[in-house]
Amino acid sequence: MKKYIPFLLVPVALAMVAGVFAPKLASEETLRAQAGAMIAAATGVVPRIDGPVSFTVLPRPAFTLEGVSLDDPRARLEAPSVRVVLDVLPLLAGHVRADSLELPEARLILADPGDGLAALGGFIAALGSADSRGDLVVTNGSVALARGDGTDMLVPDADLAIGWRGGANVTVAGTAIWRGERVAIDGKLSNLRALAAGEVGGLSLSLAAPLATASFTGGARLAGGPVVSGDLKIGAGELREALAWLGMDAPTERGFGPFALRGMALLSAQGAQLSQAKLDLDGNTGIGAFNLRIDGARPMLQGSLACETMDLSPYGELSLSNPHEGSWSREALDLGPARGLDVELRLSAGQVRLGGASFQRMAAAATAKSGRLSLTIGEAEAWGGVFRAAVQLSPRPAGPGMNVRLDLSADDVALGPALSDLFRVQRLEGTGSFRLSAIGGGASIMDIAEGLGGAFTLSGSEGALVGLDVGRILTRLEKRPLSGGDLRGGRTPFTDIVVDARIADGIVKLDRLDLSSSTLHVALTGESPVASRGLDLSGVAQLVRATPAGKLAKAAAPAPNPAPVPNAALASGSLAAASAASAESAAPSVAGVAASLAADNSALTASAAAPAVTVAFELPFIVRGDWLRPILLPDPQALIRRSGAGRALLAPSEKLEVSAPAP
Repeated sequence: MKKYIPFLLVPVALAMVAGVFAPKLASEETLRAQAGAMIAAATGVVPRIDGPVSFTVLPRPAFTLEGVSLDDPRARLEAPSVRVVLDVLPLLAGHVRADSLELPEARLILADPGDGLAALGGFIAALGSADSRGDLVVTNGSVALARGDGTDMLVPDADLAIGWRGGANVTVAGTAIWRGERVAIDGKLSNLRALAAGEVGGLSLSLAAPLATASFTGGARLAGGPVVSGDLKIGAGELREALAWLGMDAPTERGFGPFALRGMALLSAQGAQLSQAKLDLDGNTGIGAFNLRIDGARPMLQGSLACETMDLSPYGELSLSNPHEGSWSREALDLGPARGLDVELRLSAGQVRLGGASFQRMAAAATAKSGRLSLTIGEAEAWGGVFRAAVQLSPRPAGPGMNVRLDLSADDVALGPALSDLFRVQRLEGTGSFRLSAIGGGASIMDIAEGLGGAFTLSGSEGALVGLDVGRILTRLEKRPLSGGDLRGGRTPFTDIVVDARIADGIVKLDRLDLSSSTLHVALTGESPVASRGLDLSGVAQLVRATPAGKLAKAAAPAPNPAPVPNAALASGSLAAASAASAESAAPSVAGVAASLAADNSALTASAAAPAVTVAFELPFIVRGDWLRPILLPDPQALIRRSGAGRALLAPSEKLEVSAPAP
């Protein structure tokens, strides 16, 4: 065997000699023609070669071309140099064929595509019908888009390996810089000849960046316009940061952390459909379907999502007030994010948490059309009862801000948690129902509060007024009218409470607040500006006691020259006189409150056989301060009359033996 080794080395030696002398024997015109023909066979475009052309055999046979450009109606490729690496096996048989093209620092300038999808479909169809094949290696390349007299840089740096086999497939692998982040790319489009003929081809694409990832596996079709369908996966560690990277504004100021979306996607020039979708966002998981239409005058997003449990706390709180300062927010309101997209979304959830509030079996809807936003909670179980809400937001015809309409209703709910979550009011306990209808407009919530209009009603039972013990105060002042002391603290239990209020020009007009129990009655009227949350209320509190029917009849017998007291049918002689004096000294609103209480107490005596109540002590009062820190001030004249300390000064003039008024 050893004697044949020298004969086997002869071809190798001849190849080495050819590698040394072949480049020197071939003319540059021959090399230019051969290199241009190979590039044209691989790309389908005849290149323009402005620089010198050289040929080397080692380490692999290759042409090196300087100043190469390829022009096509869709794009222009500029390369300072191109290295055409030859396939060795065909070369030994006397055939010259390019194995790969190496383009360092190449620049691809895309013409304005107009209809980009149509241009892409035409390019893929051309690849499917061509017989060209090759491999393109791009290092430090860039991609720009021609616009008018200039260009916009799309990809400043790319390292890609692109392979195509005419009629078979196209593969792309490598990395590219986009929006300052390096994106790993791995894609394959197969069965090109079937695509060119209008049939279905295979498509797989994977994109991975530090802020987001996306992958697609499915099929593609070009007939009637490019359409792809298959399994789509999108993920982001922090969706808010990913949206900022993509140049999109997040619709909320908080939230949008971990994000994952998976479903069967159908993408076309008309839009995108996502069915069997599974969405994970900020720890919440839901299943639904979405449809995005972009072929109309405005983009339209429709969808539905169902969740077992949803926590909306990362996106804010339910209250409209500032929980830290106890005031309305002055931050500017803007409906800008809702102007660019029409939305129709439906949400159903077994349980929804929003701050401290919890909703069960909630059905909600959100719609946005031409900048008008509507949010509706059709029905939800909350605070032990049923809650409904509707909010409508629309741009103001002139000036910044928005117009707002709000409708809330709660039936048989725990009043304490409900009012605390919605209005930051923690003064009422019990079970009841309430309705709020409000309308206003302004640049901020504070502006809306200053011009608010609407109505509020509430009815409750078996609860308490927190922060004030009216019964304890009345009992003490009944015995020691001038004892003074701190009136704050404690709770006032009640059997029933009724509130009726109107809202006009930002002022709540309290028409009626009646609170009653077996031991006291309280009636209150007045006004309260919504913006400042100040209180300007007046009322009458009555300490009542049960009285047998027989004693009540005697106590109700008319006395000579009766005074016009609010509860003359129930009060005894001396107590009636004190009540009359108190009512006369109070504001007109207090007199009206007292008349209301008198009517309520008269109704209690309708049955003569049943025990009734009598007013043991009555005290007019006013309420000042604000919603969070109310201040109760009893009527001082009523307390002085009750004590008798000022009887000599407050009695009629004839009792002071004055014959006539002073001149």
